[in-house]
Amino acid sequence: MKLSQLNAFRAIVECQTVTAAAERLNLSQPAVSRLLSALEGCLGFTLFVRKKNRLELSDEGQAFYLEVARVFEAVAGLDHAADAIRTRHFGSLNIAAMPLLSNAFLPRVLAGFLRGSEGLKVGLKTYRSEEVLRRIQSQTTDIGVAFVEGSWPGVQAQRVSCESVCLLPASSPLAALTALDVADLADQPLIRHEKDPQQRRLDALLHRYGLTTRQQLEVSLASTAAALVREGVGMAVTDPFTATLACEQSSLVMRPLRFSLPFEFDILYPGMRPIHRHAEQFVERFWLLADELGILLHIGAIRELGDAPDHS
Repeated sequence: MKLSQLNAFRAIVECQTVTAAAERLNLSQPAVSRLLSALEGCLGFTLFVRKKNRLELSDEGQAFYLEVARVFEAVAGLDHAADAIRTRHFGSLNIAAMPLLSNAFLPRVLAGFLRGSEGLKVGLKTYRSEEVLRRIQSQTTDIGVAFVEGSWPGVQAQRVSCESVCLLPASSPLAALTALDVADLADQPLIRHEKDPQQRRLDALLHRYGLTTRQQLEVSLASTAAALVREGVGMAVTDPFTATLACEQSSLVMRPLRFSLPFEFDILYPGMRPIHRHAEQFVERFWLLADELGILLHIGAIRELGDAPDHS
């Protein structure tokens, strides 16, 4: 079975006569007839029946034509694919991220990224960090963003570190300060982050100086903490991504800390295949947006997670 035979069959169906089909294909009528006969010989059934000097599709011919139409639709799709490849507007990118960044910051990154990537299909899925790591380890996801603990063979990681900040209502007396020291947090209504390494470090620091805060609320998500700060029920020591975007509303302000409280996470890549070029472009957009928003990032080298856990 040859494509020229299928093309002749399709032309006859669509033009309704062999003569018209021959004109469309720029072939002689006998040449088209020979192509049709050769196709029927290959198939083992008749494609047309003649009724009153007209060719009509047989039942078998109708069923076969539906399949041929799909073939030519696929061939037509190759033209679009080739054009997309020429213009580099093609492909897909699968991202898995922990809620902290997928709720607000990554959508902002993605919006800017897509403006220069028409035709690219992107999936942004939200999972807890352990599930993000599993999906990267399966080699089916192109980028992950997560907190990393332990050894994960088949995963590459790039550590990102920045300093935590304090998010507070603009009406708070502490908003008059240019930066907050640990003593400024004493006796303040501080919204806690549940099971957060950053929260544990802050607790240890407060304990070291014999300080306490008013801790009425504990939340799982930084975005929830930001929403509660917006409601005026407290303040939160949190990551600069959440805080910077939350402060786009005038009711909130963000202040740096006079003490170091690192916020760390990892950009993840599948380790058993080359890093997807769209993934590289997306991460570049991540760095660029952070810079535009004034978030100072310290970016480590890409490393393998299959060895001992990284405590750097």
